Amino acid sequence: MKTYKLIIGGQRYEARVLEYSSSHAKININGTDYLIQIEDDAPSRVPMLPQQEQAVPLAPAWSSDFASGTGEIRAPLPGVIASLKVQEGDEVKRGQTILVLEAMKMESEIAAPVDCVVEKVHVKERAPVQEGDLLMTLSGIEIKAKPASKPARQQTPPAPAKPAAVDKVIRAPLPGSIIEVKVRPGEFVNEGQALLILEAMKMESEIHGNLSGKVLKVHVQKGDTVQEGDPLVELEA
Repeated sequence: MKTYKLIIGGQRYEARVLEYSSSHAKININGTDYLIQIEDDAPSRVPMLPQQEQAVPLAPAWSSDFASGTGEIRAPLPGVIASLKVQEGDEVKRGQTILVLEAMKMESEIAAPVDCVVEKVHVKERAPVQEGDLLMTLSGIEIKAKPASKPARQQTPPAPAKPAAVDKVIRAPLPGSIIEVKVRPGEFVNEGQALLILEAMKMESEIHGNLSGKVLKVHVQKGDTVQEGDPLVELEA
């Protein structure tokens, strides 16, 4: 559940909305849960905070979602824009109310987090908003300047890649023993044709050619033991 920061009477509180319906709301303030009954024809009852003599105001100043460096003010909870207190181009001070958000049948003031200028207003009065919706964009001392884009360098087109040379020597893929040689020097073979059979880890594996051509040399014979990478058969494309 998202935590909201409130400033009430100069003191700071953390609040979370745990439940909300048309008849009641359950709010956790500084670790204590409060159940608020919502009545249509009578003002809502607001619980007393521990060790506080004054009741919570009906319009607390919510700390909006503001990421330093972006200038974006976003809705801290779902609601309706009750009123806009500033216009585009207005200079505002930190803590000044910039709009009023109606939520849970209470009007909550959204304050400017820094001294700034209202660059863009993204909402209108009576417009519904969801948590996280963009409300305003501010410009000022906390806006990080974007680095100037460097002009693109004119690059020389890369030279076409040369085709990789095909290895004409078929090598042992792993250690083992030659149990059968299927080709002889001078014989023509096709790509993918089995050249010999290698026994490794008690399994027989066919070793295939990677190109079509003539067998130049056979480096092994039946019964030979080979290591990984040893030459087996040499082909001529």
